Amino acid sequence: MKKFIPALCAILLAAAPLAADDTAAVSWWESWKADLRATWNSGDHAVMVPFNTYHVRGTYDNDRLKQFNEMPWGLGVERHYTDELRNRHSLYVLVFSESYSKPQPTAGYAWEKSIFLDSAHASRVGLGFNAMLTGRQKNSYIPFPGVTPTLSVNYLRLSVQTTWVPYLGRNDGNVFLTMFKVSI
Repeated sequence: MKKFIPALCAILLAAAPLAADDTAAVSWWESWKADLRATWNSGDHAVMVPFNTYHVRGTYDNDRLKQFNEMPWGLGVERHYTDELRNRHSLYVLVFSESYSKPQPTAGYAWEKSIFLDSAHASRVGLGFNAMLTGRQKNSYIPFPGVTPTLSVNYLRLSVQTTWVPYLGRNDGNVFLTMFKVSI
């Protein structure tokens, strides 16, 4: 976990010059920091349980697919906050069994635009992104950043969320990770 802290600081510091030159960027930066503070200070909690990894079949060799773990059991915790526009902001930490059955720690920030399906706001679909730091055993757990799109279906305190790791080349990427979330 200590390896993630310097990388996270580098990402945040890299964005700072953008804020210094442009008032729109300053406004965006200040808004984002306020959302992070609100998530940390007044957010609700959720337990995250990954249950499926799907490697898109046409982009992997059959021999490689036979080696993969597609049951990414693990556990995570999330702190989430819904803003006045009903967008959901989350901070999370998750460890799961990756494609080669090795632990993969991940920590990040997620944002979702909510589309409510009923007037009571009990059912919603969320569309957004994750910005994260993760590490894999095959890379000696050297942390690296990633941004992935997400889609979720939610009812009251239950959620199913899918994240897509984009296609990075033959036998790399084009993977869907799906998990249950329960707000507590």
